[in-house]
Amino acid sequence: MLPAGRVEGTLLCHVGPHRIAFEAGEVASIAGPDTSMVSAHRAFQGPGGAQRVLVTATGGTVGVDGLEIDSEVLSVLPPSPVVAGASGGSLRGFVITRGVLWPLLRLESFQRYLLGLAGEGA
Repeated sequence: MLPAGRVEGTLLCHVGPHRIAFEAGEVASIAGPDTSMVSAHRAFQGPGGAQRVLVTATGGTVGVDGLEIDSEVLSVLPPSPVVAGASGGSLRGFVITRGVLWPLLRLESFQRYLLGLAGEGA
């Protein structure tokens, strides 16, 4: 098992012009879009659907525009408490891969955060 400050295997996801990442082990499966998914576009206050849907072990779903798999072992840079709180506690930290900084999110927490955003707009 890797130390808390490292992650092996990430899904690098695109949401419009934005980037987010998830630990691969948190994703039970990847599916096509459907009406029950919650789109990651909500986090960025933008319209949009999804091309791929990440499914959690409990059946929660988060839609993204595209994804790539990175199998490297990456160091996780911790977020400040202010930044972590702004994401509903779903931000685990940041990873640098392919010369770019990616926010590393906890998939189930992010899905709950997105569902909460949907409630705010209702």
